[in-house]
Amino acid sequence: MSFSIEKQGDGLLIRVVNATRSEQDVFDRVCACRSTSWWSCPSGECAKIGDCATRRDGDATVLALVPRPGEALSQAGIEECLRYVLAESSRVATGDPAPPAR
Repeated sequence: MSFSIEKQGDGLLIRVVNATRSEQDVFDRVCACRSTSWWSCPSGECAKIGDCATRRDGDATVLALVPRPGEALSQAGIEECLRYVLAESSRVATGDPAPPAR
């Protein structure tokens, strides 16, 4: 799986190539992260997500993120968030232990 992030207006589009259902679940977690567990994300960027939507586009999954009013989304922050969520999901799927606390 690979992904790219591009700015579109005030929001960001994340295009994921070769997404599977389990990967789709990861992106659902990113959307949920904005209201439930953003505190655990290393970038904290999830707290700035006001709305998110997911759709299929051919062989890609596209996640559209819109910031909360008065906020701006950072591409670098969202990338860090995605890498964190993907690592967490991978550990859960394989049963690997969580990394040691910092």
